[in-house]
Amino acid sequence: MDALVAVLAERRPGTEARLERFHPAESAAGAEAAELELELARSGISLTVPADRSVLRAVRDRLPDTPYSCEQGFCGTCRTKVLSGTPDHRDELLTERERADSMLICVSRGGGGKLVLDL
Repeated sequence: MDALVAVLAERRPGTEARLERFHPAESAAGAEAAELELELARSGISLTVPADRSVLRAVRDRLPDTPYSCEQGFCGTCRTKVLSGTPDHRDELLTERERADSMLICVSRGGGGKLVLDL
């Protein structure tokens, strides 16, 4: 798939490939995680996400009806709007445009500092 993406980028600059994987991307699986401060704006909840837990799991502890499905970053069910902060995107589903204001909370984390989510 990486070769296909490279050919597409060469022959059609500015075009983004939509890939469907059936396992998390290598960078997501092996990426280092750190503790993360999170604010859920609509709910008025602040919490700390431990390094060994996903944002999704921590959010569902407080908001159990938060939708999800694959927990591997390829279905998009848990896509959440980011109001403030910089996500560390660890999915391969979202386009660059979509990453500008949202993240998949099942695999992605914070890129440093606090994240404020529209939950």
